[in-house]
Amino acid sequence: MTDPYKNIIEMQQAMLEGWMNSANQMMQYWKHLMELQQRLVNHATYRDHVEIDDGPSFTGKYGKRRFDIDPEKDV
Repeated sequence: MTDPYKNIIEMQQAMLEGWMNSANQMMQYWKHLMELQQRLVNHATYRDHVEIDDGPSFTGKYGKRRFDIDPEKDV
């Protein structure tokens, strides 16, 4: 006669292996998400380039543009 517990143990072992593989994959995704978030925060707090303003433009910062009209000086 076959052992009835053998099938139950094999089923539980297969479920445990599947759960461990799933948990491992989830932790790898979570680690990747944390690395991406860390890169995003580092990128936001650190400037990679220096802005050199070359005159009036839509993207220029007010007060740093050389060719702005000064109403007090031009009147």
